[in-house]
Amino acid sequence: MATCPQCRRRYSDSEEYCQIDGSSLMPDETFSSVDRDLAAGDMVGEYRVDRIIGKGSFGVVYKAVHPVIGKAAAIKILKREFSSNPQMVARFIAEARAVNQIRHRNIVDIFSFGVYRDGRQYYVMELLEGEPLDQFLARRGPVPLAEALPILDRISRALDAAHGAGIVHRDLKPGNVFLADDEGARFPKLLDFGVAKLTRENEKHNDFRTTTGAMLGTPHYMSPEQCRGDAIDYRTDVYSFGVMIHQMLTGRLPFDSDSILKVMNLHNSATPPSMSEDNASLSPKLDAPVLRMLEKEPALRPASAVEACRELGEAARAAGLSVPPIPASSNRAMPNQATAPAFDSGRPPAIRAAGTLDAQTLSTPPPRRLVMLTTVLTTGALAAIGAALVVTHLRSPMPIASASAGPSEETSSPVRQKEPPTTAPLPPSADVRFSVQSVPPGAEAFLDGRSLGTAPGPLVLPRGDKPITLQFKATGYRPKGVDITPSADGVVSVTLSPASAAPPSRPHQKRPVDDLEF
Repeated sequence: MATCPQCRRRYSDSEEYCQIDGSSLMPDETFSSVDRDLAAGDMVGEYRVDRIIGKGSFGVVYKAVHPVIGKAAAIKILKREFSSNPQMVARFIAEARAVNQIRHRNIVDIFSFGVYRDGRQYYVMELLEGEPLDQFLARRGPVPLAEALPILDRISRALDAAHGAGIVHRDLKPGNVFLADDEGARFPKLLDFGVAKLTRENEKHNDFRTTTGAMLGTPHYMSPEQCRGDAIDYRTDVYSFGVMIHQMLTGRLPFDSDSILKVMNLHNSATPPSMSEDNASLSPKLDAPVLRMLEKEPALRPASAVEACRELGEAARAAGLSVPPIPASSNRAMPNQATAPAFDSGRPPAIRAAGTLDAQTLSTPPPRRLVMLTTVLTTGALAAIGAALVVTHLRSPMPIASASAGPSEETSSPVRQKEPPTTAPLPPSADVRFSVQSVPPGAEAFLDGRSLGTAPGPLVLPRGDKPITLQFKATGYRPKGVDITPSADGVVSVTLSPASAAPPSRPHQKRPVDDLEF
């Protein structure tokens, strides 16, 4: 069989040109390596494709429906050129893993993952009805603070949840916030963790790592340290959040230019304009909270996205505006700003700062228990009263002092939770494991002529920093080599070509005399 590369119409081997547009037909063996858009009715896993709803640099998003229960979903399929790249596949999987680690209602839900029959990776996520924040801003212009603050509050809580799980988004911008329609209200959903960075040192499945000096993100929203390619942590998202707030309330970006390099230099060295400069209708009292988010030095920024949003709400009330209150704490505590390590290049810090991340996820501490009474009771009445007072006092929950704030406002003599002892991470194992996703299924992997096993594996390899080449073979298919670096657990995706003989060459289509080639 042969296929037209333009209209995708299929013909028998005896045909040479498409009857519709005259294009030279391609044999199926050649055309199989070209991505095709899925058609309505195609099945991806358990879902039936309806239509394309978006295209990007790395893949295509389809609307799909489960044919049995009628559940609508969105399917993101990675392009073939990236599905054969182990690092891109690892990043694609890391996005799905990161979202499921956070599990926050203001972050898009990803609930299935797989490999399409032609070897392309995909995952299934919830289908959102509404519009991206960047389109909303392009249509509306500056948003009144009373309308913007509830949206910003939910975004800040989603960010804090991600940071509490040890995940930095790294590409926060209006295009990655979707305003879902929730019974007439705008319910923001944080999208695209494709360049997210897992920062917890005990994350054993972080098989996609960037190195210091690698730039990932969108320049207009990148922090100074991100523009320089320096090590980053959750505070880079706080900076990007400040850029987005400035844009939402003023209708302008704090730094803008036709030159990407100039924008990055401005982030790195220029003093940002205040919001009241860019929008005279805004009170100058609103400037300080956003300018604090845009500090060049990460340590000077707010300790969390929720804290930044709360400060903006307090400034609005001080300016006489009627805005909804923002609670002072989020559902996930942030690392201590003074002691949080700089998480760089996939090499975790030796130890975790005491009292950060895991140690602060409880909103209230467990009750303290009475172990023993050491007072000899002299009278029955006094003993009963004294014991009741002691038990009541010791069983009442005592607030934990925040690692990034002063004493609790709820008590005049706060008791700090005892910090857990710091522990060094376990040394990495001597071997790494690679899962294999192959077309056809069951391809056999070889290293230096020695069989390592068949797909899906796992393949066990000695850990190392030098690239190696794995050879994949299957009966009836041409062998293919894939380069990997066995520095961490990962995924190998390989598509083998059929070993059938190459079709006979076909004559070129005759061209008109005036059709010149240059």
